[in-house]
Amino acid sequence: MKIKKRREERKKLEKKQIIVITIISSLIVIAGSTFAIFKYIDYKKEQERQLLISDIKKAYNKYIITNKKTNIYDKNLKKVGTIKKGMSLEVIKSKKEDFAYYQLANTSYYINYKDVNKIKELDSDLKYKNYITLNKNAITKNKVNLYQNAQLAITLDKKLEAPIKFIDNDYYYIDYLNHIFSIKKDEISTVKDYENSTLEEANYISIINYNTLATQCNTSDCILLSSIEEQIDYLNKNGYYGITFDEYKNWLNGNIRLMPKAILLTTPNETTEVKTLNEKYNNIINIINSNNEVKFVDDNHKTTKDSKLNSLSRYNIKKDTKIDTFVKMVLGETIPIVVPNNTSDQPKVAVINYHFFYDGNTEACNENICLDISSFRQQLDYLRDNNFKTLTMEEFRAWMYGEIDVPPKSVLLTVDDGAFGTGKHNGNKLIPILEEYNMHATLFLITGWWDINNYRSPNLDIQSHTYDMHNTGPCGKAQMICAGHDELMTDLKKSIDIIGNNTAFCFPFYTYDDEAIQAVQQSGFKLAFIGGNRKATRIDNKFKIPRYPIYKYTTLERFISIVN
Repeated sequence: MKIKKRREERKKLEKKQIIVITIISSLIVIAGSTFAIFKYIDYKKEQERQLLISDIKKAYNKYIITNKKTNIYDKNLKKVGTIKKGMSLEVIKSKKEDFAYYQLANTSYYINYKDVNKIKELDSDLKYKNYITLNKNAITKNKVNLYQNAQLAITLDKKLEAPIKFIDNDYYYIDYLNHIFSIKKDEISTVKDYENSTLEEANYISIINYNTLATQCNTSDCILLSSIEEQIDYLNKNGYYGITFDEYKNWLNGNIRLMPKAILLTTPNETTEVKTLNEKYNNIINIINSNNEVKFVDDNHKTTKDSKLNSLSRYNIKKDTKIDTFVKMVLGETIPIVVPNNTSDQPKVAVINYHFFYDGNTEACNENICLDISSFRQQLDYLRDNNFKTLTMEEFRAWMYGEIDVPPKSVLLTVDDGAFGTGKHNGNKLIPILEEYNMHATLFLITGWWDINNYRSPNLDIQSHTYDMHNTGPCGKAQMICAGHDELMTDLKKSIDIIGNNTAFCFPFYTYDDEAIQAVQQSGFKLAFIGGNRKATRIDNKFKIPRYPIYKYTTLERFISIVN
């Protein structure tokens, strides 16, 4: 019995051992499988990581371009803004090989590698290449929009500080991410001084004017295209660059710092020849006349930051201007005003051009074309004391047409507009002084603006300055340039009817074109006056008679040199 019992116990033990061995074997198999699974998962993860690293490396380049509207992220990979599709950028690859974001150079922001393509170089804003960054930084509000060419380029939900490239009426233009962006002024919280650049900037700009451009020329103010091309080629070969008038105004106002060798080329009228030159030389010549905003002084001087828009010095190119004289103009040298050779033996009369008069002891006048009556009296004293004859307009007309001779010491005094101090209703400075000295002058009156009866005097001839065309027209130029032939003729007839004669006419802003001259001629006028800063001769075009504008700062010495 004992032996049988032992055998049963042994069998039970063996059975248990088999079960344990089976369980252990199963566990070993399961453990092995689990280990293999984890090993496989790790292997797959590493494969994916290596593939990501490979993709990041393949996509990376120092210069990239966004391939869609792209999110901007901070260092915690939180979205903080967007960049438009097609923006070229400089980026930096992370030292962490599997980090799927490139850092935007010179910022703490990131962009996903999938959102960019490689490019060889950044797009350049070439139109700003001659701008020196202002020594000021703009600091934006907490949310800002950056624009390029009036289109939204970047949004940023963070405050931004960046150097200011330049400023205009509506925007600050900042240098950011190797591009120039505009920011609306109301999105700027602060502007602070900051030394961004110590580069030398332009301390003067020569304004060089071409009155008439043509392939064939018959007058001294007409310049051959071949001569202009020679001059522009000189500028290009010697590192000079043309600027627009808007750029010039911003430079004058301190809103742009320009590299040295900036030049402003102008002409009063857009002709076929001007279009041809601008197509060839990238719009180097500006179409601009004297107008309410700007007036030019043809004194052959450079302009500086102290210059004023209502009295801008400029150089005038003539038919006989040589390249060496042009170079002197470019260099900002003062060029003596020389009477053309073909008038050197001709009798000459200085035509003086005034505008407004005031008493500096009791009044103020902020226009440069104002003249203190004390200065006016000094000039008339000189004329009286030196036996000058002040011509009537009819005497001047007869002289111009060769019907009479006048004394060598003769001058024609003219006054434009009829505004401040010229009439009995607006200060009454001019007429009493003329009557006191018993001298003659001619008023070119804007007849639609003021009553002609305010100017009646035996010492003051009244002639036409249009009825109502002393304005800038809808084409952006003087109204006489914008107006059609019928409109011109209607206006001139109204003026003639009020004045009662059509002896002489004066172009508003000294501006004219062929159609305007034709209308003046057809209206029966015998003479027409412009600017020019030289004496009149009988061989001058009778509808482009030059005058000397007198300014607040014109000295007695300058006046004496003019009349002599």
